[in-house]
Amino acid sequence: TYLETQCHVISLLGYQPNEQGIALYTQQLTESLRLASPDVQDQLRVAGRDTYRMVLSAAFNLPSLIEESKTKGELSVVDARNMMHKVSLRMQDPEVLEKVAKLCSVSVAMNDSPEAKQIDLARKHTVVQNVMVEDVYLTDKEGSVSLVQELGFGEGEEGYIRMQSALAEHQGDPLITQYVGAAMMKLLTSAGIDMEALQKGEA
Repeated sequence: TYLETQCHVISLLGYQPNEQGIALYTQQLTESLRLASPDVQDQLRVAGRDTYRMVLSAAFNLPSLIEESKTKGELSVVDARNMMHKVSLRMQDPEVLEKVAKLCSVSVAMNDSPEAKQIDLARKHTVVQNVMVEDVYLTDKEGSVSLVQELGFGEGEEGYIRMQSALAEHQGDPLITQYVGAAMMKLLTSAGIDMEALQKGEA
């Protein structure tokens, strides 16, 4: 899963392979970027964007993704913000939040050990990720088309991947981060994940 991959990668950098390690890595990376010069920040942004697109292209066998970004040009930040505002509203739809809460309501932890808690936490994250893709982006709502279709990226998984590729240019935009961050906190709360406790190392 995505969470397991994150844990594996950050462990190679000396961080704990768990939620606390991810939080510390993210915090320190953000601080390092904040202190970097504008030129370095832009170089890292472009490198991150291009790497993300290459990963998507290879993982989903869509070699045209990189070429499309060159021929079509980049989304404007205004368009990207409007798209992610719609995504954040769908993430906070009561039906979506209720589904996450229901799927995560029963713990699979066999005991109270840290290992068992990590397994249960990973399961909840997987539920959130699956609901995000299926119910937020790909599911038709009330007879209308799915969100990826509405936003002009086509149908199904391929439409979702094309949307992620297009948005890569603005993945660090503060307003987009605010939209998604607030909505994700509601999803995680519905899943029974206490982010404040995790950041303090209490879970």
